[in-house]
Amino acid sequence: MYRKAFIDLYLKDGFIFEDAKNEIDFVLETLFNYTYKDFLLGKTLSQNQIAKTEKIIKERIKTRRPIQQITGQAFFYNRRFLVNESTLIPRPETELLVSEVLKLSQNIENPKILDIGTGSGCIPITLCLENSKITAHSVDILSSAIETAKKNALLHNVYEKIRFFKSDLFENIEEKYDIIVSNPPYIPLKEKENLQVEVKDFDPPEALFTNDEYGIEYYEKIITESHDYLSDNGYLAFELGVNQCKLVEKILKANKYRNINIIKDFNNINRVIISRK
Repeated sequence: MYRKAFIDLYLKDGFIFEDAKNEIDFVLETLFNYTYKDFLLGKTLSQNQIAKTEKIIKERIKTRRPIQQITGQAFFYNRRFLVNESTLIPRPETELLVSEVLKLSQNIENPKILDIGTGSGCIPITLCLENSKITAHSVDILSSAIETAKKNALLHNVYEKIRFFKSDLFENIEEKYDIIVSNPPYIPLKEKENLQVEVKDFDPPEALFTNDEYGIEYYEKIITESHDYLSDNGYLAFELGVNQCKLVEKILKANKYRNINIIKDFNNINRVIISRK
């Protein structure tokens, strides 16, 4: 009965049923390893667990803070990652980026990867977990994000395979890589007020917004500087925002990148673009 009562708290405040159900299941699994199957089998929660869950739900409803930030955890590639106000909450779209980079890595003997704008570290950590031959360098402009990424690397036992350090794009980069991957900021600042409260008020603005009209300033900066940091025949791999594919493709071609490949996501949106030096 308590699961229904939790969902009703959401519904009374205007949330749709599917979102309410998913968030309740997320909280119960994250905090107590309690799955929907456990619910069907009649497993119960203690009064302390019920009270803790209710407190989290009420905070979520009152503040609209993302449930992942409230619990301090998010799932990515079916693994748990620590998240906070300094890190972008991992999205399913970024899993597609990781999957495509993993395909590229299969054809490289000992892939060395640079991740720009690491946030929680979910991209390089997942790459190292999925392909044991990968090593990575991972940078972010926020020191607090770097610290969170390091904790996640320790949590997943890949700390020795990834070097995390602060850098504004290539500012502190000195080596060359087989693959450079990035999910850069790609939302024009002028669009901020059109976003959900959960995004515009709680995700780190450094991970979201650009100052240009079309949201491509970071693609342009990374692409124009990347030749000096890619090995011969190395790859660039980006996550894309909506309607940015043609603009980024044009920049890649202007900078002599070839073998450009565009991959659509589950909503049929051009979401990942890969090219070769």
